[in-house]
Amino acid sequence: MGIIYLAALVIGVGTIAVQLLFAGKGDGAELDGADADGGDADGDADADGHVHGDAGLMPFLLSLRFWTFFLLAFGMVGTLLHVFQLASSWLTPILAVVMGAGSGALASWTFRALKRAETTSAASPRDTVGQVGKVLLPVNPGSRGKVRIELRGQSLDLIATTEDEGFASGELVMVEELDGQVVRVSRAPQEFLPPKLPPKS
Repeated sequence: MGIIYLAALVIGVGTIAVQLLFAGKGDGAELDGADADGGDADGDADADGHVHGDAGLMPFLLSLRFWTFFLLAFGMVGTLLHVFQLASSWLTPILAVVMGAGSGALASWTFRALKRAETTSAASPRDTVGQVGKVLLPVNPGSRGKVRIELRGQSLDLIATTEDEGFASGELVMVEELDGQVVRVSRAPQEFLPPKLPPKS
């Protein structure tokens, strides 16, 4: 069994090392089922920032991240117990499997939680309702333009329509309503407009 523990440890460490190497080069590879197998085992996020994941054990069992940390912990615990004879020959594989499964599940759950927090913190078009933005392309009744909304440290450029008078580039407008990916805007309230400079004498 010693060679099995050692092989599992080498595979686990090697997989993580490859991941870190590619991450350092800017490659988008990640240790989860979505990137490795083409299926999103950790859940999908919709346009509103809600994450939908599969319930039960399947997201973990289909995740490459789970098996990577499983092999790492299984190999490390098994190797230590085997080499130093800290447990009997029948207890060692049980402890190694338990520690491997626990480590894999904890790693998968942690990264899923981080992904979920990152997704919900991102700005979405729905969050722009009631926000003030700047017109990039003129918006006129019956024609569409474009506005930019600064939200949560991000810039969202959205197609815009209006039922008011037209707005030229650079004017400030307020988002009144969202229809799909198109926002309806109106003139921004006076308090959002920059103060007018007094006329020069």
